[in-house]
Formats: sequence, structure tokens, C-alpha cells
Amino acid sequence: MTAARGPAALHDALLAAHIAGDSEQMVDLYTQAADQSGTEDEEMFFLTHAYIFALEAGHPATPQLRDRLRLAGRIG
Repeated sequence: MTAARGPAALHDALLAAHIAGDSEQMVDLYTQAADQSGTEDEEMFFLTHAYIFALEAGHPATPQLRDRLRLAGRIG
């Protein structure tokens, strides 16, 4: 996983990962954003993005992301 970043650096890193099409990096960065979020809705927004990119990339964190969303009642 990528090292923790402040909000501005995390935002810039997410933009760069999107531009590069780096799904693996996007999973890690969106997960960090979820972990650093200030509200549950914000956390789930970022976590959902991480999960979608994890599914697309076959990322090893996919089961953990799914479990977090399931525990929060966001997926069945």
C-alpha cells in the first residue's frame, strides 16, 4: 500500500493515478482516502471507488473492501 498522504497530496496522487490508468494505485489511494475521511458517507464513497477499481484490477484487497462495504450495510 502507498504511504499515507495529506488531503492535497492524496488528491494529486489520485488525479495522477487516473491519468496514468493505474488501477492498482487507485485502489490503494481510494482506500487511504476512505480511511482518512471525515464522515461515513465520504468514507463509503471512497471505499466504493476502491472496491470497483479492485474488482476491475483483480486486486488482492477486493475481499477486504467488499467486507468493509458489507459490514457498513452498503452492499448485500
